[in-house]
Amino acid sequence: MGVLKVCVRLALCAAALVAALAPSTAQSNYPNRPITLIVPLQAGTASDLVARILAQDVGERIGKSIIIENIIGGGGGIGAARVARSTPDGYTLGAFNSGIHTILPYTGMKLGFEPFEDLLPITVLARFPSVLIVNPDLPVKNVAELIALAKKDPGKLNYASVGVGSPQHVAMEQLKADASIDMLHVPYRGGAAATQAIATGEVNVFWIAVSVAQPFIEAKTVRAIAVGDDVRIKILPDVPTVGETIKGYDYMPIFALFAPKGTPPEVVAYLHKEFTTSLNKPEVIKRLEAAGLEAHTSSPAELQAALDKEAKRLGPLVKKLGIGAN
Repeated sequence: MGVLKVCVRLALCAAALVAALAPSTAQSNYPNRPITLIVPLQAGTASDLVARILAQDVGERIGKSIIIENIIGGGGGIGAARVARSTPDGYTLGAFNSGIHTILPYTGMKLGFEPFEDLLPITVLARFPSVLIVNPDLPVKNVAELIALAKKDPGKLNYASVGVGSPQHVAMEQLKADASIDMLHVPYRGGAAATQAIATGEVNVFWIAVSVAQPFIEAKTVRAIAVGDDVRIKILPDVPTVGETIKGYDYMPIFALFAPKGTPPEVVAYLHKEFTTSLNKPEVIKRLEAAGLEAHTSSPAELQAALDKEAKRLGPLVKKLGIGAN
């Protein structure tokens, strides 16, 4: 009987030890199946391009597929909500532009989640140099001429965005306010569609990532009149900044990686290491630069601080300009 008791006790101890180690073991095996990376914009956008380049490089290195899922709508809010509500196990991630945190919460839109509370920052992935484009038949070659034309015929010109509360929407509303001009907002379902609308003359003006606009610019189906950064950019050296006409104006979105709240710290650390490793590879940097994009990395804390700072700047602006969900 004594031997039996000892065996039972040993079995119970072993079971307890297995139970205690199970979560750690499961996490140490991460990832053991494909990862879904949600991009809340259409395929073919600058955001989608960055996600696909990184998904390929990281996936090949870790030996697991990273599957891109494009979920559009709500200025990116629908896709972000999907990430926020997913199981926090590291198998559903989101790659979003900064507007999810710095613009959408201030529009009155019912998101169903709180970006700063329900999404864990992992790292910045890229910065998107953006360009203000017009139809070539529009008689403007720079921002000053655009302002003059808009003031000559108030409300006659229109501009595109990828939805109410999107970074392009806010950037153009800020330009309108700074220049004291009036233009009609025409939302589209994606950057490629809006750029095509500029090319056909369906709409007059649009802020878009250089990576998407560049083929149209080279084909002369759209005209670049300004860039949003505070300095001229290498890929379009002859295109002036908006700030050269409107002092202090700046529009440079960032794109970053997030996980649902509750994702284990070791999984977040693993993802940070793998994505930043790819972003520091010369071949990845070169591929992004060729598309007019800038690879960037950060710590989770640095990303959180940057988003908080930008939200404090843009939040009051969004409310002041009356950019709402309707």
